[in-house]
Amino acid sequence: MTANSTKGSDNEETSPKTKADEKNKKREDDILALFERYERQLKNLDPELVAADDEVALQEAFKYAKEIMRPQELVEWFISLAEPFYRSASWKMLLPIYEELLDTAERELGPEAPGTASALNGLAGIYRYMGKHEEALRLLLRALGIREKILGSNQPETGDTLSELGILCSVMDRQEEAISYYTRALEIQENFLSTENLGAIRTLNRMAFYYKGIEKPEKSEELFVRVLGLLERLAEKEPENRKVMVYTAGTLNNLGVLLSEMGKLEEAEEKYGQALKLQEKIYGKEHPQIAQTLNNLALLYFQTTRYEKALILYTRSLEIMENMGKTEHAGFATTLNNLAGVYVQKGRHEKALELYTRALEIRERILGPDNPEVAKTLNNLGELHRILGQHKKALPLYTRALKIYESTLGPTHPDVGTTLNNLAGLHESMGEYETAIDLYEKALDIIEKEYGPDHPYFKITRNNLLGLYEKMERSWRG
Repeated sequence: MTANSTKGSDNEETSPKTKADEKNKKREDDILALFERYERQLKNLDPELVAADDEVALQEAFKYAKEIMRPQELVEWFISLAEPFYRSASWKMLLPIYEELLDTAERELGPEAPGTASALNGLAGIYRYMGKHEEALRLLLRALGIREKILGSNQPETGDTLSELGILCSVMDRQEEAISYYTRALEIQENFLSTENLGAIRTLNRMAFYYKGIEKPEKSEELFVRVLGLLERLAEKEPENRKVMVYTAGTLNNLGVLLSEMGKLEEAEEKYGQALKLQEKIYGKEHPQIAQTLNNLALLYFQTTRYEKALILYTRSLEIMENMGKTEHAGFATTLNNLAGVYVQKGRHEKALELYTRALEIRERILGPDNPEVAKTLNNLGELHRILGQHKKALPLYTRALKIYESTLGPTHPDVGTTLNNLAGLHESMGEYETAIDLYEKALDIIEKEYGPDHPYFKITRNNLLGLYEKMERSWRG
């Protein structure tokens, strides 16, 4: 009896522990299942296709990852998964997560741990995108100090931070520092270049954009060509490597844009064609990246008065974005705006008016009513109404565009000068010659200071003013 009683007592003591273990195990399994569900949604996510539900998935995945991962693993996992959201401008969503990640790394790993440096690097990128440049600089310099001390001055992670410092300094207009950081980054990154480590490719692309921005297109072209050479070497080893193909297509597209701006239109057309062929291999026939390249090629056709070809490509680009549900997107509005310009050239004014109006509605909705992109469409609408002789409709559109440019870009920006020229043309059409002369002269002053007297914009505006003087002189003689 005693033995049986004791045995019964033992069972009563161990049973609650077993239930608790089972409950904890079930909770762990549930957390893991939820984590894997959200992580699957985020796998191979394209930046151009990031949607609101993907942002929610990342937030949820991070919540569960905190419970199943150690701090160093958590940092590495999140930085890898967050890259598409970086590139899709989901900065407000990323900011609190990165701040929490940095706090966790500092507390659990230490203020000078490699994981902390990675979190600093990531958060600095968010600050850069959000315009908080001084804060970003402070974080990157701290990350660089940690990586140089712990990992060494010749490791790829150190090169990555130097590259980030390069792009930050270029944004801050600290040119000498930007070049110094880029150069140091490349010296490291080229030693580690592989299909798994494309740091040197990213840095060279950044340098190409830097030189393009400071109006050194030949240097920019040289760097883009250099990037393509490195990517070709990598492709020889792994011809079907997706990441290499994506970077190659992107670089071809970027080089096409540069060549087009340099007036090398045949070369640009060739690069766009190569980019499209590769993008269709990577993504299939429909993808936002393909739509973007189609837009660039269509613009080239528009500039060379091949309006039918431009019409076909812009229309195909719109169809791709519509089929993928990308109609509430800045790129979609830009395509509408550009296609409207083609219809203007073809004399199909009603269709152009419809597209400009739709582009304006989208831009106002997603960018806000005072964005420079909104001003561009207002300008185009104003010009269309002027062509149609609808002066009273054109005037408020030009005036609103001018106010947006002056408040966002400053009173001496070239876009202000261009709008003043358009507004002057409208007043000239209305017979208000004195007002037109005043506006032309203001436009000339702005454009000359920015571009010089040999620029086409200056010559167009000057010819407009001289034409008005001749018109006035003829009217006096008559």
